Amino acid sequence: MARVRFSALTNPTVIVTASVYAVLLPLAALAGIYGLFLAGIILLSLWRYSYQVLRHVARGWNHFPPPDVESMNPFGGQMAVVLHYVFFAALTTFIVTTPFIDTPLCVVALAAVALVFPGSAAVMGMTNSLGAALNPASVSQVARELGANYMKLVAVCVLLVTLGFMAARLWQVSWLLGLLGGMFDVWTMLALFLAIGAALRAHRFELDLLEGPDDAEQRNERERQAQWQRALDRAYASVRSGLPAQAYRTIKELIASEADSLEVYQWTFNGMLAWDDPKHAAMLGERFAARLWEAGRKFDALELAQRCRRLSPSFVPPAAFTAELAKYARELGRHRLADDLDELAASARRRAS
Repeated sequence: MARVRFSALTNPTVIVTASVYAVLLPLAALAGIYGLFLAGIILLSLWRYSYQVLRHVARGWNHFPPPDVESMNPFGGQMAVVLHYVFFAALTTFIVTTPFIDTPLCVVALAAVALVFPGSAAVMGMTNSLGAALNPASVSQVARELGANYMKLVAVCVLLVTLGFMAARLWQVSWLLGLLGGMFDVWTMLALFLAIGAALRAHRFELDLLEGPDDAEQRNERERQAQWQRALDRAYASVRSGLPAQAYRTIKELIASEADSLEVYQWTFNGMLAWDDPKHAAMLGERFAARLWEAGRKFDALELAQRCRRLSPSFVPPAAFTAELAKYARELGRHRLADDLDELAASARRRAS
């Protein structure tokens, strides 16, 4: 199951933006009749931005811009997301305030809204289609793809809404607490959409989401491995041309460029296993096994040595290292392997002499 990372909820841009919205809304309330229009365009901007952050996080953006002036345009685009938010907000308000629904039924209705909203908002944010967002088939598909993570997402959303509702009531205590509570209230609203985006991001392959241009980490990793592959291809071409020494020099330079990391050793070893003659991988295995041993991964070093021994009889590590491997194998009770390594160490000593 994919792991959902909710670290996006602490995005600094969103925190600052929430603080600004929380300050602007009370100021609009002080402007009298004109403040109603001001509050309206501020809320329009907030609702539009909520779905924008959902898309940003779902596409892997780590840094995204604050809302622009166009988001306050009452005649601007993205009215579908505004209608989507208003629909669920009005529905929730109706369920809570109507006297025609008794308490048990009210709880069931609120639970139904809580179950549907994350999936519906996910569809709305990624398709900008109100029809698709209110289509039960689309919502259920998102829920199926997310699996158990969907229920976690629902729980997080309910928690955020509850905390936001409690924070909004701090105005009754003092204006300072009310201002801080308002900031937290707006943040919980944006965090709700961030959480939905994070869940979509964790399941981006199942949902076939496009990668965002800000997803630098994955792009850098792909580019790095592409560079490794080019170096490995050059080394293989040298081997095919009868220049093994040049091939080994290329491999050494590749590994040195990554500070002899175990990752590049493993990747290169796996790549060399596909070459025509496995002895080349076995020769790299001598250095790889020693590197594993130095890193404290003795068992992995022993397993690699045994594997390389099967790959090629030319696998002969330094005698001292082979003796250490033999001693460790004997400690593990693998006496046959230990005897084989002792014999290999003795052979290496005879060659050295």
